[in-house]
Amino acid sequence: METVLENNIVTNSLTTKALPVIELLEGVSTHADKGKSALHALNSVQLLGGAGQLKARATDRYRLIEGEVEGEGHLDHTLITLEDTKRVIELLKSNKVGLVSLNRIGDLLTVSVSGSSITLKVLEANYPNSFADLLNKSEREQLGEISFNPAFMADYAKIAGKGNAVRLEFMGDRKPMIVHLPKSAVSWKALIMPMRVI
Repeated sequence: METVLENNIVTNSLTTKALPVIELLEGVSTHADKGKSALHALNSVQLLGGAGQLKARATDRYRLIEGEVEGEGHLDHTLITLEDTKRVIELLKSNKVGLVSLNRIGDLLTVSVSGSSITLKVLEANYPNSFADLLNKSEREQLGEISFNPAFMADYAKIAGKGNAVRLEFMGDRKPMIVHLPKSAVSWKALIMPMRVI
């Protein structure tokens, strides 16, 4: 369903399959800030949908990740807390083979699967605009030296699964590293920001 404005309230919905959405949300959750950051956008997951897909994004300032799965309908940029993201995952795990309906009315998002549903309050926060630019940059330059926090790599093992390779693409000195994850029900884009070494 396309976005409808009723009394200046945004209303839209998107439908997709539960199992890929579980994988999608579990994957992006690894990159949301787990701390008590004053920047609510960092403690959250952004959902958006249209053109036959549902995307989810997260960042903790040092890493970015975006995944997409097939979906029908439209969902405006919707930001939900990491805690609410975990609630959605638990709901979907109760019926992994069902169809999921995401319905947004104003600042509320209702997630339904097989007769069960939860309603969440959508966050009002400025989400980083440069997300797509960083993930889709095609600039290349000669490789210099890159330092990164190795603890960040552990989360990619959770997403990729045992025995699957994670490939790093180096963009250049002091530039983000692109992380290529194995193909699954989710198409992933991810990067790790470099660390400053003193």
